[in-house]
Amino acid sequence: MLASGRRGGVNQVLIAIVPPIIFLAGLLVYNAYKWVVPSAFTVDRTTTVEALEVLDGINPLGKAGLFIPQPQSLRSGGSSRLVVSRAADDGAFILVTGQISASFLQEKIPLDRMLHLQFLRNSIRVESAGESVEAVVLILRTETNPLVVEAPSVDSPVSSSALFADQSLLPVPAGTTFPTMFVSNNGMSVACSLGEGSGTIGPVDLSSLVVSSQLEFTLDPESSAWIEMPKTLRFQHTAIGMENPEIGLLIPRDAAGSDPFEIVLLGEPVATIQRR
Repeated sequence: MLASGRRGGVNQVLIAIVPPIIFLAGLLVYNAYKWVVPSAFTVDRTTTVEALEVLDGINPLGKAGLFIPQPQSLRSGGSSRLVVSRAADDGAFILVTGQISASFLQEKIPLDRMLHLQFLRNSIRVESAGESVEAVVLILRTETNPLVVEAPSVDSPVSSSALFADQSLLPVPAGTTFPTMFVSNNGMSVACSLGEGSGTIGPVDLSSLVVSSQLEFTLDPESSAWIEMPKTLRFQHTAIGMENPEIGLLIPRDAAGSDPFEIVLLGEPVATIQRR
């Protein structure tokens, strides 16, 4: 009878130890999964900035709807804007910069016939307490020494009325506008000159044959250049060389409400940004 009682007994030590072990094992598996499968959107930096719309009517796309490579001149005749940002404590915007996971896009977006992923600008949006916030989706332009855009016309000299007037990105940073330069009170400097280089005619790339007038923008070292993402942008699939796309989100600081901003990508919340 004694032996039978021992076989039917419950080990209290195992009862106490097993649940924590299961919990820790699950936590390790989850962390390993998060390490192998990165976040859909990784926030690199959140900065309070002033922002200036320098030029509109830009087309940043080349063949097959792919973004024009950084060293090449941007085209004119599109619907995107050239935007310059600079860190400023009294800036009117929060600039969120980060990377979209290429693997996440591949899971969500089917390939087209050219092995491209068609990404719509409205696929990424900003909300606060469930209400939409009018943020601007941007792509970084690293070639800024100078940044080159095909001139919308061959008028010379360059007119500031075509560069810094009639802005749709408000409020405009406080500063001084010169005929071919803008200087903000916080030190942002955007200078423009007229040059010549190879370019395109309409949708046809004739860069080896055509010499076109170009606007050459030079920024101060602390400012960054951005191009507003077009309505449709195509990314190359990993088989061709896709990398994690880098983007920026320009969020108005005076947006209605007091709740944090939430970034939604392809219908999924991917990041929370505190108000400043």
